[in-house]
Amino acid sequence: MKNFGLTLADKWLIGVVILFSIIGIGLSIFLFPTQGDTIAEIRVDSKLVKAVTLRKGYSEEFRIGGQKEYAVIEVQDGRIRIRQDDSPRQIGVQTGWISKPPQQVVNLPYRIVINLVSNESLDVDDIAR
Repeated sequence: MKNFGLTLADKWLIGVVILFSIIGIGLSIFLFPTQGDTIAEIRVDSKLVKAVTLRKGYSEEFRIGGQKEYAVIEVQDGRIRIRQDDSPRQIGVQTGWISKPPQQVVNLPYRIVINLVSNESLDVDDIAR
């Protein structure tokens, strides 16, 4: 075997650096657990039109439909809503912002459903479908 020229102090230094690295990784896992991504699935006639990941600092606005029968969907800072549509009762617009699964917004005249899904556990005991 070759002697790499490591002294006892070098070995101690390498050991201390590895020990602090392991402690740092362990603390980051326990103190800052990963959050599950919340995804908004936008469906028209039960067909997935768009899936948007809701996160802080992200904003987007897009239109679904044509000149008539349209909806403007707004995403902002981890929440989503139907901002505007031309349906007679405006029920989807009046629902407002949603941000926590399993909330949803439904616009029946144009068959638009915005459903929030996540891979983290819910605080709900049971959901009847």
